[in-house]
Amino acid sequence: MPTTSSSNEIRSDFDAIATLMPRRDRLGPHEAWLLRQLPTRRGTAIEIGCGVGNVARRLAGAFDDVVAIDLSSGMIDEAKRRMSSSIELVCADMFDWLRRHPGTYDCIVTISTLHHVDLSAALRAMALALKPGGRLLVLDLLSRRNPAVNAVALALGFRFTTPWKLRRAYWRHGRNETYLTIGEVERAAREQLPGAHVRAHLLFRYSIVWDKR
Repeated sequence: MPTTSSSNEIRSDFDAIATLMPRRDRLGPHEAWLLRQLPTRRGTAIEIGCGVGNVARRLAGAFDDVVAIDLSSGMIDEAKRRMSSSIELVCADMFDWLRRHPGTYDCIVTISTLHHVDLSAALRAMALALKPGGRLLVLDLLSRRNPAVNAVALALGFRFTTPWKLRRAYWRHGRNETYLTIGEVERAAREQLPGAHVRAHLLFRYSIVWDKR
């Protein structure tokens, strides 16, 4: 989990990014793949790190109740302008929120959020917030050992992120970030989520799919 100063920096970065997010509601191939992994039980779902709500809106069409949280008040304000009141939108720290809602959710979804926090602690907190039989779906950023592969993947990712002001804002936010290797992700998942399926994807992404017994 980041320190207070780190949390404040992350919040500030994404408050600024929120003002630049395009109005189009389009998912990338990784997000679309993750949503094809939704569980059959469709009661209550939460998205952690919801941004402007593009994924949360899809979840609302599949679940009876949806909560979407984000550390950035700017992102939550923008999400409220873009979606219906059927989704509970909350500006909250994920650890504080999950600690107050144990055994609550049939599905937890988080995309490009966990690289900001300690992965093992985050997986443990989300596992406790799931109901028995619930499913955890994680999609996040991955480091590859070969710098050339990272460079190509980063260039391709930026190519499909528009407009240029948004590309620059994301670059400024992420220029000092570090990401886990697939081995480190697998180790954390093995320790916290027995039986989890971890997969490396193109464009330096990884996914975790886990069903709580």
